[in-house]
Amino acid sequence: MFAQSLWSLAAAAFFSMMAACVKYCNDVFGPLELVFYRSLFTTLFVFITVSLRGETLKTRYPMLHLRRDVLGFASVAIWFFTLGLLPLGTNITLTYSTPLFLALNFILLALWKKEQPEWPLIGSILLGFVGIVVVMRPSFLSGDALPALLCLFVAFIDLFGYWQIRFLGRVHEPSWRIVFYYSLFCTVGALLGVLFFEDGFHMSNARAAVAAFLMCLLATAGMLASTRAWIGGNMLLVSCLGFSAIPFSELIGIFFFKNIPDTLSLIGMTIVAAAGMIATIYTKKAEKAASVSGQKDS
Repeated sequence: MFAQSLWSLAAAAFFSMMAACVKYCNDVFGPLELVFYRSLFTTLFVFITVSLRGETLKTRYPMLHLRRDVLGFASVAIWFFTLGLLPLGTNITLTYSTPLFLALNFILLALWKKEQPEWPLIGSILLGFVGIVVVMRPSFLSGDALPALLCLFVAFIDLFGYWQIRFLGRVHEPSWRIVFYYSLFCTVGALLGVLFFEDGFHMSNARAAVAAFLMCLLATAGMLASTRAWIGGNMLLVSCLGFSAIPFSELIGIFFFKNIPDTLSLIGMTIVAAAGMIATIYTKKAEKAASVSGQKDS
């Protein structure tokens, strides 16, 4: 389970570089157009790979896939829209705040079961949201409050999407099948979006074409790595390792986009990452203690 969780590190690196590619070429392509190219590439890649391996894409759980696909499409469409509106590090910090919502989810479940609230966990969540407010401060001051709030909404949606991936893993759906149906749904959804909500497809220059192609490669690698991590890894450890996307994206933003963060933004990013890791580590220890206690009782 630990080794499976490490795929989350690879996914964070791939998605950070993919986000940089999206930001680099979003002056040429619309956000839904980029979602279409990314999803079409992944769909074809997985289909060809599965066909060559003699595997089947047939599934007995279409509704489970559909729920994951709808959530995933909404998440990636909104995320791609915000990438052109915020500095890369700020964007990734907010969209990767999902572990804070995950910890909040565990607290609400405990209250629903009338169990004692985990106060250290509550403290880490409050700390995390303080960090989010600090990170979002420049966005509010510069009039970018809406894209910043949308990034938080993406993190919230992702929580439910990850639970759906977990459910699919429990019924033994392989990662490549989950990625295939998700990409296929996004391809159709993005195509309709481009035709009805954007001004169609655009002619590309060489710079944007290369960035879009790299985006497709990195997105495919990221989706496969992320899905594998969420299926077979420890859910909380996977969440914690996902925070590595924050330093990855910040370094990319500094070196490639000259987005030099101010001191408060760096402090906020550090607080968010630390809060997520504290919440993850504490919850993992609590789970282990509960497991040991259960074994003793039996």
